Amino acid sequence: MRRLLPTRSSACRGKSAAATAGPRGCSRGAGQFAEIEQSTRAAINPLTGDGGVRYAAFWDWLDAHVPGEPCWFLDLVGVAPAAQGRGLGRALVRHGLERARADGCPAFLETGTPRNVPFYESLGFQVVGERQAPDAGPVIWFMQTPRAPSSAGPRRRRRRAGSSPGP
Repeated sequence: MRRLLPTRSSACRGKSAAATAGPRGCSRGAGQFAEIEQSTRAAINPLTGDGGVRYAAFWDWLDAHVPGEPCWFLDLVGVAPAAQGRGLGRALVRHGLERARADGCPAFLETGTPRNVPFYESLGFQVVGERQAPDAGPVIWFMQTPRAPSSAGPRRRRRRAGSSPGP
């Protein structure tokens, strides 16, 4: 299931960049997403030679690889070619990662562009799967940030070597 929630970053306001991200596995926005998903499929189906069967199979296959645990899904990042190389995409992704961390959730994405893999790795994502899409489709990399340490219970402070334990 995909959430298409706009992510805005002050670093990119008025520039040629955009992103969508949002919580997956949370109740926020689930109904809105279902409506978007159904209307999109209904619009695509008559445009395809098979009534949308291949389209639906591809997106269902992608959805089957999204983690079942709550996470923030980075759905789309786009920067106009003339504006690339200025850090706009990085700023958008970082903004989404900050929101995911504030929710205590990892972030997840998929990409079919090989040159994107090292870019996302530099932002803390790890490849958790690499699969070829059905019907000789593209190779897709599934990437996720590590889950934040559990906030259950009090945190212990680490002692520095040679220091005495506190009270």
